[in-house]
Amino acid sequence: MKNYTVLAVALVILVSISGIAGCGERESQISGFDLEFKYGITARNVLNTFEGTYTKDMVADPPITIDFTLSEEEKEEIYLKMVEIDFFDYPDEFSVEISPDDMVTIVTPYSSYYFRVACDSQIKELRWDDDIKNPDQQADRLRELITLIRNIIESNEKYKALPTPTSAYS
Repeated sequence: MKNYTVLAVALVILVSISGIAGCGERESQISGFDLEFKYGITARNVLNTFEGTYTKDMVADPPITIDFTLSEEEKEEIYLKMVEIDFFDYPDEFSVEISPDDMVTIVTPYSSYYFRVACDSQIKELRWDDDIKNPDQQADRLRELITLIRNIIESNEKYKALPTPTSAYS
């Protein structure tokens, strides 16, 4: 009976210690979190937190690259949104699934997206051409993440100081 009591106490201590160790896991993932996010027509706008840069697609003119960093709070907000939508479980090549009998709404031109995300020495890549507008929950959730990242970028004073392209895609 004594052995079972000792074993039970040891098990409780072990579970408690592993729970405490797990608390820092989220923080370490956020501190080890970086991303490259390409978006837009032909995905030529690029946020790269690995290099601390942002490249703006100037359409017909050469792209402009500037020094650009996200705050730890902004990175955490992006990371937490990724966790919320199960981003790390998306396939590397994402597309909206449609059945053969469904009507399809296709948009042109359309935005393309590429994510390369580092999190605790793991790399997740995802590519998506957002050309099909049929209802899809995974696509909607991914668009929420994209909107969040774009809002963070576009609210930055360095981004606001960039010139507007003199031409547009059609």
